[in-house]
Amino acid sequence: MQDWTAGQLRYLVHFSDGGSGMWLRAEPLAVGASLDDGGASYRVSRVEHPARERTFGHAWVDTLDP
Repeated sequence: MQDWTAGQLRYLVHFSDGGSGMWLRAEPLAVGASLDDGGASYRVSRVEHPARERTFGHAWVDTLDP
């Protein structure tokens, strides 16, 4: 069986409204990066990268006004 997350970095993204969700990324997140989620845009304010393979990091984001 093939791991569908192979080659992806996982981040638990914490939104400024109190919600959270798991996001898969091909590239590491950086403070100041922009993220889009089909209509909503966010800016990364803090990142803790995954400690090792097969674990996930954390990212905190602020909602950008349209």
